[in-house]
Amino acid sequence: MEPLRLLAVTAHPDDAELLMGGALAAAAAAGERAGVIDLAAGESGTRGSAALRAKEAEEAAAMLGLAHRENLGLPDGGIEADRESRGRLAGRIRALRPEILLVHHRGGRNPDHLAAADLARAAAYSAGLAKLGRGAPHRPRRILEAASFQDVPPDLVLDISAVFETKRKAIAAYRSQFDGALEGGDILSNGTDDLLEQVAFRARAYGALVQVPYGEPYRTEGPFLFRNLADVAGRSL
Repeated sequence: MEPLRLLAVTAHPDDAELLMGGALAAAAAAGERAGVIDLAAGESGTRGSAALRAKEAEEAAAMLGLAHRENLGLPDGGIEADRESRGRLAGRIRALRPEILLVHHRGGRNPDHLAAADLARAAAYSAGLAKLGRGAPHRPRRILEAASFQDVPPDLVLDISAVFETKRKAIAAYRSQFDGALEGGDILSNGTDDLLEQVAFRARAYGALVQVPYGEPYRTEGPFLFRNLADVAGRSL
């Protein structure tokens, strides 16, 4: 398989759309290969079913222009960064060979999200160990944590203005989860606005930080390399 530029590893179908849909859509629009690994099928969720969510995930993937999407089949409500799960995910990272890995922020109220963040980081490290597992070793060059709906300052904000409508439609594809919903995932109800309006409100707030209509926030560890300071001279950093 041709390597991916961008790979999102998230706990459940719809997490990638809510948290990283802008980055995935922007990469695909630029001709880059982007993909998603959903760790669990969401079979324990209050709404819908695993089969229905799988169909919705397929529809959303087409909207985003993803080159690849798969479900690792870990237990919903029981994701752990254990040896077996780490090995399975490391094998998929080796096969897909992403340059950038997008993961959950280590926060929020869902324990699967916290576990998914730890698992993705551990698997990315394991995937780079030459003597561990099958296949050629590969380690993503950069790991970014999605900071949407978290009470943390972002290290960078991606301008998603050109693809925000694509992100919104991809989220709306999860009708079983979000039709009439006032909350979902780490989005807590404000008592009046539906989930899609709250997504738009947050995206506008993050965009305002960098003077663009819509933004998507991320946190990272370690400095970025810039070969020309003109790279940071624009409004969207």
